[in-house]
Amino acid sequence: IDLLSEHDQLSLSFDDWNFLTNIRTSYEQHCIQKFIESHETIPLIPPKQPYRSRLKLQRLIDLKYKYTFIIASFIKHILQLDSLQLSLEDDYHYIKDSFSCLLSVNTSELMKLKVLENLPWEHDQLVLEYIFSEEIIYRLGKILTTFQTLSPNDPLIMKQFVVILALSSRISPLLVKEQYNSKDFDPVPKNLLSSQNYCLTILWKYMIYRLGYNDAVIFSVRFIQNFLHRQVIEAEMIEIIQNRDDHGQFGQLMQMNL
Repeated sequence: IDLLSEHDQLSLSFDDWNFLTNIRTSYEQHCIQKFIESHETIPLIPPKQPYRSRLKLQRLIDLKYKYTFIIASFIKHILQLDSLQLSLEDDYHYIKDSFSCLLSVNTSELMKLKVLENLPWEHDQLVLEYIFSEEIIYRLGKILTTFQTLSPNDPLIMKQFVVILALSSRISPLLVKEQYNSKDFDPVPKNLLSSQNYCLTILWKYMIYRLGYNDAVIFSVRFIQNFLHRQVIEAEMIEIIQNRDDHGQFGQLMQMNL
């Protein structure tokens, strides 16, 4: 009886499959399609290489917006699914500032799906090198490659990780501030945590279904390790931007309205 009960707990229900279908459909419509549409205004290959400092900075801002906006578009739609019992109006502002931490996870999925053929900065190496070191750029590329190689040939696992991490309102690197705001200590709404736990439960059941228990554990550990490495780079990049000799102007421009 216990074995049967445990099996039932790990089995995907009809509602679970319906939720997974909604994730896949939402991703195709609100992430992939939006990304393709963005090529009109922010092309993958710039018409000409920006050599002036101001143009390089603007191109970097545009690129970050291009890849972050599609995450926001996808997550906004997910928040409106009935199964999560969340509100776009009440809950979105708790999580939107963390989307830049999901860039490598989501971009690796775009590359896995062949929606993006090359590294995001394939034609913008000079732009990135204007702000960041070659070592950081190399490590970013390595993170993307690792996400792609460890990711199983599956249409749903990485998309679910994007959703779960997006609902984790505290994944941005912690940085020392001279002055803190009250919002830095706002408690996370309970329904947001409950929805994240719901998504995590479905992900775990799905990975066991697709990969088996042992491989699901191994994949999860490797994914988390790679994500934490990406967070270290994120913190270094934020620090570089904050320490620029421009009184924080570029940092403010990089904090886009999503």
